[in-house]
Amino acid sequence: MSTESDIINKLKEALKTSCDDAFYFSDDETQLIEAEYLLTVNAAKAIKELNHYFGEPYKIRLENNTKKFASACTPLFGRKKADNFLGYKSVIRTENNSKRSGNIDIAVYTTSNGLDSPLCAIEVKGFNPSKELIIEDLERNSEYFELTSPTGTSTLPFTAFIALHSYKSVWDDDKENKNIEKVRKRYQGYINENSSLNTLSHDIDVMTIRRGASPCPDDPHIQEQGLQGDEDYHFIGIVITTKKH
Repeated sequence: MSTESDIINKLKEALKTSCDDAFYFSDDETQLIEAEYLLTVNAAKAIKELNHYFGEPYKIRLENNTKKFASACTPLFGRKKADNFLGYKSVIRTENNSKRSGNIDIAVYTTSNGLDSPLCAIEVKGFNPSKELIIEDLERNSEYFELTSPTGTSTLPFTAFIALHSYKSVWDDDKENKNIEKVRKRYQGYINENSSLNTLSHDIDVMTIRRGASPCPDDPHIQEQGLQGDEDYHFIGIVITTKKH
C-alpha cells in the first residue's frame, strides 16, 4: 500500500472506533459523539500504529500550529540566479501561514535528511458539522498546496478532512444508499461552487459506519416490549482527500 492509502484507511478505522467508544461510554449505540477531540485522538492513535518505532516513519502532532506547518511546506533551501562565477546563490525559505491561522487538528510529518517534512494535514469534525465549518476546513486544507517561497512551491503530498453524519428513519438498504449519496452530493456541491477548492483534486469517500438492525415483527420481545428506539439510526463517515491534479 502507499503512504496515502495507509493513512486514509487508518482514518476510516478511527471513525468506526469513535462510534464504538461512544456506545461503550454511554450504553447507547445511537449516541452522537459530543467531542471532536475523541475522534481526533483516535485518528492520531490509529496512524501511530503504522510506525515501526517511536516517531518513525511518521511524526504525529496534535493541534499543530498552521504557521509552522505552512512554512515547512516549501523546500528549506533553493537556488536563485546570480551574477557570480557559480551563476546562482543559495536562498532559504520564508515563512508562510494559512489565511485562517490557528492549529491543525492533526499534522503528520516524515523526516528527510534530518528535517521534518509535512506529509499531510488532517482536519476533524464530529457529527453533522455545518456548511460553514466544513468549507472553512476544506479551504484551509487547500491553501497549503498554493504556498510559495524563494525556494520553490509547496511539496505537500495531500490533506484530509473527516467527519460524521447521522440519520434517522432508515429501515432498509435503499434508504441507507440514498443517505450515502446525499452526503456525497452535498460535499461535491460545496467543492464545485468554491473557486478555492475546485482547482484541486478531491476524493470523496462516504461510507456507513453503523446502522440499526430492523427488527423481525414476529419477535416475541418486540411484540411485547415494542421498538427500543435504536432500530432506525444510520451513522455515515466521510473522508475527503485533497491534492494537486
